Amino acid sequence: MPDDLNRRDLLRKSAIISAGATVGMSLEDRILLGRKTAATSAAERQNAPDKLPCGRIGKLNISRIICGGNLINGFAHARDLIYVSSLLRHYFTDEKIMETWEKCEENGINTMVSTVNSPYANGNDPTLRVINKYRNERGGEIQWLAQCFPQPHDLTSRIKIAVDNGAAGAFIQGQMGDLWARAGRVDLLAEAVAFIKQNGLIAGV
Repeated sequence: MPDDLNRRDLLRKSAIISAGATVGMSLEDRILLGRKTAATSAAERQNAPDKLPCGRIGKLNISRIICGGNLINGFAHARDLIYVSSLLRHYFTDEKIMETWEKCEENGINTMVSTVNSPYANGNDPTLRVINKYRNERGGEIQWLAQCFPQPHDLTSRIKIAVDNGAAGAFIQGQMGDLWARAGRVDLLAEAVAFIKQNGLIAGV
């Protein structure tokens, strides 16, 4: 038992020292470390074996398992467990989101779904910030299928944001599609999907 405790104490102290070393780095050192990490991660993804079968949608080759975005965005759908969404938002920092996408790519998952300025995120949707950070800092190449929330008076703005930020595909969020269909406004869906296609992305509802 004492040996086990000593090992755990050593690991704990080592973790603290490692974290402290990073905090103590100059800005230049942290940037250089980030670049080295990005180069290493990109090389690992390049050499990773194809572990998952893929299918094609339009011009895209998409792994048959894709990374969802609800948990990353803090949408737990946990019914009466009202604390879970808050817990997820605290857990999924920018670094943890990038680490998640990196693990996906290393294991053959080449596509993720996430939102564009979701109205449910209270102005804190991390997707645009983190996907660009992931590409620039870690050389990430995961394909982004953008879940969009167009409005009847503005069908294109959020879709255009997805296009401008490198989305590979875009689709109308399901609940919005249901509401418009029930209201007899399938014309709005058709117009939004047409705009997505005009911009060269695969499109859906």
